[in-house]
Amino acid sequence: MNILKRLAKLLSNFPVKTIFITVIVVVLLVFGVRNVFMATGNDTLVKSSTDVFQDNLMLEEEFGGESVIVLYESDHLLTPENLTHMKGLEDTLQTSDSIYSILSPVTLVEEIANKQGDKFQEGIEEIIDGLDTMGTKLIEIGTEMGENANSNQKLEFPEQEGIEMPDLGGAQLPEFEGIKLPEFENPELPKFGEIQLPDIEGQLGELNKGFAQLINAQENLGDGTQNLVNGYVQFGTKTGELADTLGVIAEQMKDKPQQAQQLLEISGGLNQLSEQMVGISENTAQLPGISAQTISGLQNMQEKLSKQLNDQKQQQEQMQQEQMQMQEEMQKKLQQEQTVKEEQMKKEMEQQLAKQKKTQEKMQRQQEQKQEEIKDQMLSQQKEKEKQMQEFQEKMQGKMDEQAENLSTLSEGLTEMGENLQTISENMETIHGYSDIMTPGLPKKQATLDNMVYDDGELRPMFEEVIVDDKYMLMMIRFEGNTTDAEKSEVVGTINDYLDTEKLDSVETLVSGKPVLDNAIRSSMQESMQVMLVLALVFMVIVLFLVFNVRWRLLSLATVLIAVIATIGTMGWLKIPITMVSMAVFPILIGLGIDYGIQFQNRYNEELSSEEVRNE
Repeated sequence: MNILKRLAKLLSNFPVKTIFITVIVVVLLVFGVRNVFMATGNDTLVKSSTDVFQDNLMLEEEFGGESVIVLYESDHLLTPENLTHMKGLEDTLQTSDSIYSILSPVTLVEEIANKQGDKFQEGIEEIIDGLDTMGTKLIEIGTEMGENANSNQKLEFPEQEGIEMPDLGGAQLPEFEGIKLPEFENPELPKFGEIQLPDIEGQLGELNKGFAQLINAQENLGDGTQNLVNGYVQFGTKTGELADTLGVIAEQMKDKPQQAQQLLEISGGLNQLSEQMVGISENTAQLPGISAQTISGLQNMQEKLSKQLNDQKQQQEQMQQEQMQMQEEMQKKLQQEQTVKEEQMKKEMEQQLAKQKKTQEKMQRQQEQKQEEIKDQMLSQQKEKEKQMQEFQEKMQGKMDEQAENLSTLSEGLTEMGENLQTISENMETIHGYSDIMTPGLPKKQATLDNMVYDDGELRPMFEEVIVDDKYMLMMIRFEGNTTDAEKSEVVGTINDYLDTEKLDSVETLVSGKPVLDNAIRSSMQESMQVMLVLALVFMVIVLFLVFNVRWRLLSLATVLIAVIATIGTMGWLKIPITMVSMAVFPILIGLGIDYGIQFQNRYNEELSSEEVRNE
């Protein structure tokens, strides 16, 4: 009470100064109104000194704070155009320092593109090394094949030795020394010489051995030519696959037309090279068959020669058996004649001797005739085989000359191909030297985007957090832990401005999240306060005019307005935000202020009236 009395005394003693000081204070507080701000953060609900608040603050500083969600909705959502639009929003937000991270399909696709770009760089390096190595090997192979083709190798067959005719020898008949009667107790029969047969089996073994060597050489030649043909096919296939790979890389580099054109030219060259190798393999595919035909011919010749030698051996054996049978018959006949015609032996011995000589001469003539026939037959067969062998040798030599010519052509082609591959390697190395300009980005083609997002028709797991389904995808913008409400509102405004400016046809967007909701709450609080103050002012003016029938009836209302402005200005100077809790102060302040103002003014009027009555 003493304080109020002193204050009333000061006001009565210094009314002008009091009004002047009051005006100055009100003006200063009015300037503080500009610093007033709305707040809806956690510190408006929980004290910042509590452990819960500090733990949450530390967690947000490490892993980011609240997030804004931008939802895209469309029937055709995952298209390069929509991702480009989202990329533009992401680039716009990158200038803000209050953003901790941005997660969207764009960031994931760019991460995949960066990894694929690294793989492409590694693949290009491997291709450069592979082309250089392949070119060097092809030049070496071409040089070696050229030397082999120019060595003028000739096909050499084993020399056929002359066929030795069998020495049948003359038939040896018994010689009679005078006419002597044989002793009948132990009669001695004449002995015939044995026919010496030639070593046909030895010749047959040597012949088989020579043909076996020829067959083995032809088999090795056939295996070598088959491996060469297979090598052409494999090289052509690998070159075609390499050309397809370069074509795919060129298609993915549409934004770099110069490098893509170089890769396409390289791919075209490799395709032509692959077709040439396949054509060479088709042209040389008949070479293994030549060796097989040669082997078959040698085997047939071996069989025929073996058969002829066996026939000759059988003929010799048959002739020896006939001679032995003839000798046995003669011995038997002589024995019978000696037993039956003992007395006529002497006369008949002369006849027998003459007959024996005739028989011996006959046998000799037959033997010589038979030997001549065999010799003529064997010489004829030998000439025929030599002619066949000569024709076969000329045919094989022609094939080998043709093969040498093909090898020479192939050698030149391989050398030229090796030089071309080395040139391609140098060009690709030059391209790789400027690979820093080939920065990966968002795909331009729908097929490329689908390949990144889907795996065999299924959404990749890394996209499940940002792609809800085929109609919805999200962009999550996470703030730093110490971001203020003003900075959050600025980011939300930037997002809305971008979406309003850069609109997409057939795509609807939605911005949500706690920062967006808090921003809407702050705007609503500001609008509600303005509406509340205006309505309260209007109603109080009406009530004061209708009910409070005194002079200066609106003076209490002015006092309340000055109190409200002073309260708001004080909050602005002291950096006290207006929250959903502190907003309750203003209705209480207006209610209490208007009540006490009316009572004070009413009391003042009563005292003034009493003083006037006393003065009268």
